[in-house]
Amino acid sequence: MKRKVTALLTALLLTLTLCVPALAWTEYGAIYDETDALGSDELSNLGQYTLPQLTEALHLDLRVDIFTNEDVSEGTTAGDIATYVYKDSGYGWGEEKDGISLTLVMEPLADGSYTLAETDWCVYAMLSETRGDGQKLSGLVYDAVEPYMTARAWDGTDMTVSAEALCQAVNAMAATAADYLSADFPTEAQQPETVQSGEAPELGSTGMNYVFDLRGMLSDGEREELEDRAEDIALRRSCGIYTLFVEDFTAYGYGDDPYTALYQIYHAEGLGVGEDRNGVIIMLSMTERDYAMFVYGEWAEYAFDRYGEKQLEDRFLDKFSGGDWYAGVSSYLAACDEFLTLAEDGKPVRSSPLPAIGIAVAVSCLIAFLVCMILKGQVKSVRKGVDANVYTTAGGGLKLTDSYDHYTHTTETRRKIESDSGGGGRSSGGTVSRSGGGGHGRSGKF
Repeated sequence: MKRKVTALLTALLLTLTLCVPALAWTEYGAIYDETDALGSDELSNLGQYTLPQLTEALHLDLRVDIFTNEDVSEGTTAGDIATYVYKDSGYGWGEEKDGISLTLVMEPLADGSYTLAETDWCVYAMLSETRGDGQKLSGLVYDAVEPYMTARAWDGTDMTVSAEALCQAVNAMAATAADYLSADFPTEAQQPETVQSGEAPELGSTGMNYVFDLRGMLSDGEREELEDRAEDIALRRSCGIYTLFVEDFTAYGYGDDPYTALYQIYHAEGLGVGEDRNGVIIMLSMTERDYAMFVYGEWAEYAFDRYGEKQLEDRFLDKFSGGDWYAGVSSYLAACDEFLTLAEDGKPVRSSPLPAIGIAVAVSCLIAFLVCMILKGQVKSVRKGVDANVYTTAGGGLKLTDSYDHYTHTTETRRKIESDSGGGGRSSGGTVSRSGGGGHGRSGKF
């Protein structure tokens, strides 16, 4: 309750106006929710167990505060409130008051839900000089949290979606702070399936068969739904459709190339459906935003040739670039199902030959025209003779006594046979076609 009063005092000191306290509030240990609308078991575990454990392990106070703007006067920003609350509420570890807080200022709607503007949240950090740069830490945490603060998740339509986004944001804040301080910390209560501090568990240990969210980018509900959809496609189309989120793909020890790492992971984990292990897998590595796709198996490579890979990628990669992880995986699964259906009907996605034919016809016509013009220029002008004797020789006629055939030369024409690259090259997503590992695919940045 102290933080609630503190928030109200903040507005009072900043605007010199009287504030009226909100009627509902909930405190989950290190997480304070004035809206009383974002509660969940996961949020409670984060606030009562995970954040306190991390605070002890990192010697860094981790706090989350959610206020409403009902009594905040115009001109008071989320940053103003975060700064005052942190200093006035006794936040911080030790004498240097090291810590970091995530503050949200939400707007109530008539139906009892809440919305959050993209500018009404902030990250505040304090860090002693001996431990690092507090401003840099706050910037890193801000970048990690930002993908979960999109308008879609906080428009007030579904508070459950907002609650899930908040949990993901808290996880991202904690993981980023721990990574910056290079400290070991307990992660079991936080996110069992998240890869942290160089750990690289086998995919089979996650309990998932198709959607391996080792970075905690999806909520439990989203992950389970996408897992069911991927399994359904695999059963109907005899091709595994896999998604892999990792913190850093280099932690698996397969080198610094995301494509090479992905196809080695595919084979090491024994992925694929049927004897030929048909499948397609995409990997997103969050540390450097690396992306890779790998297609394996005769049936899978028929359904997704190089041109098809590029078309498939265009269906979902922009959503990942925008931080909409659920929509990205959902679009990926839908597109895979569509491409496999077309392949079963004998109409796989292929590049159209019409542009190449049109170019060939145009070039042929141009060459023929140029040849005709050259030949025409070589023909000498003639005129009709008036008398027939003009066409005869003086000796009384043309007499051929001998004839000879002289070999002069042979003309040989060669045509280069182009390989079926099928859309290779760089795409709008910053990716390029690759081969290796007994299949083919793409890699780049997202």
